[in-house]
Amino acid sequence: PEETISASSEKVYQVLTQFMHQDLSRIPGLTNFEPLADGCKFSVQDQISCQLTLTEQVPYSRVAYKAETDKPVSAQVVFDIEPEGDATRLQGHLDVNVPFFLQGMVKGLIDKFMGTAMQYLKTAIERS
Repeated sequence: PEETISASSEKVYQVLTQFMHQDLSRIPGLTNFEPLADGCKFSVQDQISCQLTLTEQVPYSRVAYKAETDKPVSAQVVFDIEPEGDATRLQGHLDVNVPFFLQGMVKGLIDKFMGTAMQYLKTAIERS
């Protein structure tokens, strides 16, 4: 997914590197939020427990997280940040490693969560 955000790339980067310390339970379908030193834990629709760990920070251009779950599923979440005049284009990429027999259930949940998370981030960044 991709969003154009009415904010500087510096502000977008700051929120992306610090959002895991905020209560993300306002995102629909996300519960049991717990901040950690280098990431956070939460549940997605009470079906998958997930832990995000910050793995890459390139100031004002990229932020990446590793996602580990309680299922035989792992993922990498990458946000690419591109300035566009007074706004910033934010692209979210999700690379999910899922066993074949779980692909239908897990990929759909994660894709839906990623779209919802992008909308939440856009709103949170523009309001701050």
